[in-house]
Amino acid sequence: MVSVLIPVYNTAKYLPQCLDSILNQSFTDLEIILVNDASTDNSLFICDKYRQKDKRVIVVDKPVNEGLEKARLTALKKMTGEYFCFVDSDDWLEKDAIRIMVERALQTGVDYVEIGMYRVIDRYRLLRKKGVQPVLGLIKQPELFDKYFLSFFGVNILGINAWGKLYKSQILEKMSLEPLGIVMGEDLYFNIKIFPYLQSIYIDSYAGYNYRFGGMTSRYNPALLRDLKKLYVLKKKLIEQYQYNKASDFIRIELKNVLVSDVKQRILFKYGSREEIINQLQLELCDPVYKDLKQVESDSFANSTVVKAIINRNADLFYDFVYARVKKEKFKWWIKRIISFVLLKL
Repeated sequence: MVSVLIPVYNTAKYLPQCLDSILNQSFTDLEIILVNDASTDNSLFICDKYRQKDKRVIVVDKPVNEGLEKARLTALKKMTGEYFCFVDSDDWLEKDAIRIMVERALQTGVDYVEIGMYRVIDRYRLLRKKGVQPVLGLIKQPELFDKYFLSFFGVNILGINAWGKLYKSQILEKMSLEPLGIVMGEDLYFNIKIFPYLQSIYIDSYAGYNYRFGGMTSRYNPALLRDLKKLYVLKKKLIEQYQYNKASDFIRIELKNVLVSDVKQRILFKYGSREEIINQLQLELCDPVYKDLKQVESDSFANSTVVKAIINRNADLFYDFVYARVKKEKFKWWIKRIISFVLLKL
């Protein structure tokens, strides 16, 4: 049996399509666990409606909203299947998605099977773009860990998403998975924790997952820097634990890029005046974590304006660097926002 785990929060608009796509799968030995994370819209009513309609549907109604990370953990504790997969409640599956993943899993004996996805960018699902998978086929140890663990440290090789994958449930018995307390990067956290316990994986070219792309953000996201710094600390510990030193420079470069993105968002969305942003940035640069940037073995990186500003805790210089970049890119950014808005309304 396959456990399909679906956290639900205020997605009443898309939830029926998601659930219909799962109930109509060509593979039918399923349990479908819906974790309603204290939705304030009609989501719980829809969940209950489908529970009454099909005995395979199980609904867990949480009284307090705790976020995607904890909702997924709740579903994992509830499931009973030999395999499990995550589906986001605003996405949907092609009819044969689970069947194909199960067949590949049984044929190969791997710890997870991944399928391809379509990125859906318009309201009526007419504009779909197939994602590109750089790696296909069977990957075993020791190559799996030596070459591909790097994917979760800022190097784009394997997909870091948790959805679109069929996991063997036995893997969870080998590991401890506790909530990190994040709302950004939940998929990466799940996979980076589970990856060292995998013996083999299989990546199939079949595109069976439809990922609804929500368009460009329209406001500053305070969780971005906070949560990705938590992930940075975790990655650093894992590098030390597994002596995976080749990943060190990548996570430091990623840390720098996250800080740049945070300040860029503040400027674009006018989240504070210049003085307020600089004052906040000055406090941020006092975090000892940024001292790690000194260790990157690249002269061009160490000598860049933005890295010098971080290391020297020069908030004015950092702000001016990012502001100049924003000013240069702002026209393109507005065009992308307009296109994104139009596509979502089509």
